[in-house]
Amino acid sequence: MRIYQNVLKMAFMAVLLPFILSSSANTEGNNDNFPERFRMSGMNPAAYAYALKGVNSIEDSLNKKFRYLAVVDFSKPSTEKRFYLIDLIDTSIVCTDYVCHGKHSGENFTTSFSNEVESNKSSLGFYMLSETYTGQHGLSIRMDGLDKGFNDNARKRAIVMHTADYADEKLCKTQGRLGRSLGCPALPVSTFTTIAPQVTNNAVIFHYYPDNNYLNNSVWLH
Repeated sequence: MRIYQNVLKMAFMAVLLPFILSSSANTEGNNDNFPERFRMSGMNPAAYAYALKGVNSIEDSLNKKFRYLAVVDFSKPSTEKRFYLIDLIDTSIVCTDYVCHGKHSGENFTTSFSNEVESNKSSLGFYMLSETYTGQHGLSIRMDGLDKGFNDNARKRAIVMHTADYADEKLCKTQGRLGRSLGCPALPVSTFTTIAPQVTNNAVIFHYYPDNNYLNNSVWLH
C-alpha cells in the first residue's frame, strides 16, 4: 500500500510541476523593489527586472551611461500598450504606448523571432538607439543590436525605430490588431515625435519575451 501511495504522489507531482514552474517564471521580478507606479502602468515585473539587469551590464561593459531605458514587452498583444520609456535618473515613466512587431512574427501576438535578413520578424534582446536619419517613414532612429546571434544583424536588416500610420490604436478596433512592420518597433506618430530627440544616442531598448533560449544565453543577463 505504501508503495502504491508513493507512486500516486510522484504522479501527482509530475502533473503539478509544469504549473509550478510556469507560475514561478511569470512572477520573476515581482518583488518589493518593483515601483508601484510601474505596476500601475501595466509593466511586467519580469520584463523590467531583466531590462534593468541588462542595461546595467551594458553600461559597465561599454563604460557609458544612458539616460533612458525603453522596454517592449512582446509577451503582450499588439492591442495593449507594451512600449515603456523609463528615465534612468529618477526611474520615472516618460511614456507608455502601442508598438508594432514584424509581420512574420505573428498576428496580434508575437510567436516567432529571428535575426535573419529579410525574415520580416522582430528580434529579441538589447539594442542601442543610435543616430537619426530621414527615410521612408520620415525621421527614424538606427538601432544597433547588442545580443550576438539574437539581434546583431539589426543594421544589415535596417531595423530602426520609426513612426508609421499603421501604428494606430484605431486599427485595433477595426482589424483586431495593430499593423505590422518588417521587424522594426514602429510607434504612433505623436509618441515617436515627442521622444525621438530625447532617446537618440542616449537610450537602450530591450525587446522582451519569456523565451528560455534567449533569457538563458544573453551575455547581458549573466
